[in-house]
Amino acid sequence: MRGLKIGLVCALSAASVFAQQGGAPRNSQPANSPLENHADTPQAFPNLAQVLADQELKRHPDVLVVAFHAQIPSESINRVVAINQAQWGKFLWRPSDDIDTDTAKTQRTVVQVIPATHRMEVHMPLHTRAGETIATFVCVWNFKDEEEAPNLMRKSQAIRDEIAPEITDISQLLGRP
Repeated sequence: MRGLKIGLVCALSAASVFAQQGGAPRNSQPANSPLENHADTPQAFPNLAQVLADQELKRHPDVLVVAFHAQIPSESINRVVAINQAQWGKFLWRPSDDIDTDTAKTQRTVVQVIPATHRMEVHMPLHTRAGETIATFVCVWNFKDEEEAPNLMRKSQAIRDEIAPEITDISQLLGRP
């Protein structure tokens, strides 16, 4: 009887883990890959979004993080599709949080000023050159004084607006550069 109980507990535990993973095994990268979080379907990488993130980080060395959150056409959720290379293992391909998902849907900019850490995040809708909203663009900054927030928001919008004319659609953003 004890063996039956242990077997049942193991089976229920395995079923619970399987259910939490969405019912299907996910593709996985090799253990030593910097892309340990990944899209459920194969993606071109580096994609144009990553090239643009790297480009903007070089142009604006004072910005800490540049990230793109988008819905891969074959998926039902938003994901981090490009971010600073140092953040790849932790964030790349990870599902987006509610702020980044809602920003693209509602087209509202969300600014998070975090005085305790002296960080500020600006989550903005990203538009194509034709004006279609296709993703969320994020800039993260360090600040010394909260009064810097309006200026950092303007800088974030300027960075986003630098790249928008280069983007025709989501396929281009997620495709090879």
